[in-house]
Amino acid sequence: MIVTCAHDRNAFVWTYSDGVWNPSLVILRIEYAAIDCKWSPDGRKFAVASGAKCVPVCHYEEENSWWVSKMIKKPHKSTVLCVAWHPNSQLIATGSSDFKCRLFSAYVEATDDSQDMGPLAGENPASFAEMYHDWSANGWVHCVDWSPSGNVLAFGAHDSSLHVVTFGGGAPVTQVVRFTFLPLCTVKFISDAAILGGGHDCNPAVFANIGAGWAFSEFCDKKPAAEKKAEVATSGAAAARAMFQNKTKTGQTQSKESMNDNSWQKHQSPVTFMQQLNPASSTCSEFSTTALDGRIAVWKLPEMDLNHGAMGL
Repeated sequence: MIVTCAHDRNAFVWTYSDGVWNPSLVILRIEYAAIDCKWSPDGRKFAVASGAKCVPVCHYEEENSWWVSKMIKKPHKSTVLCVAWHPNSQLIATGSSDFKCRLFSAYVEATDDSQDMGPLAGENPASFAEMYHDWSANGWVHCVDWSPSGNVLAFGAHDSSLHVVTFGGGAPVTQVVRFTFLPLCTVKFISDAAILGGGHDCNPAVFANIGAGWAFSEFCDKKPAAEKKAEVATSGAAAARAMFQNKTKTGQTQSKESMNDNSWQKHQSPVTFMQQLNPASSTCSEFSTTALDGRIAVWKLPEMDLNHGAMGL
């Protein structure tokens, strides 16, 4: 099955039968646009982020043959931009434009088995839609994701930061990684020790858990060696003349064209989504990215010039 949502405030669940995809309308009971939707890992429920400051969590009722939505409302104060299910399908994290990431109980008695607290073992179980924790950022929270083990939560904010929350008995520990490039639109764990982040820099970035904690490691897309050599070859009198010309015209040592030339990259516009292509595996060996340039790129990690040891691959 496939679930889709749109600004018309509805969702559709598509079922494949006899070579045809058949849609089933889901009434979400929201007043503003549906922004994002995600299936739970067990495939029994899906959640929808919305502009109505709430998250409908939908499950199927066999006796009535329809999808029913239950609401997570408070305490969202603005549009919910993203959602992410914990691997146990009973916890859900949300990111909102009120500068908050929140963790809720998504336990539905009619659908789920016995309640599983996951990384919150030791805390009191909460009923559906009750909040366990929240974390603040200095900008909109655009993206959120769980590690394969379910013990680490990561979310990216519009202030060019990545927040990593580690659970392990006691209070969760939060680390904020600030970076110098543009904000992230999407994050994806490729192992418990590495996170991919894509956004306005048009180039997926790798964040790794090194000995001292989480830190930016490197970009996935790297300029070919031939182009680097060509740049070096332009040094000398011509390069000096070009530098002074650019200073006179723009106040910069490089021309606007050379500073913004990213034609060697796979994407020319912000990366909006990343997807692991081998979801059955706990570690990612291949993933895809989509961007506003209309391109879909497939990345094979074993063939890429990356620090695979630091990434836990």
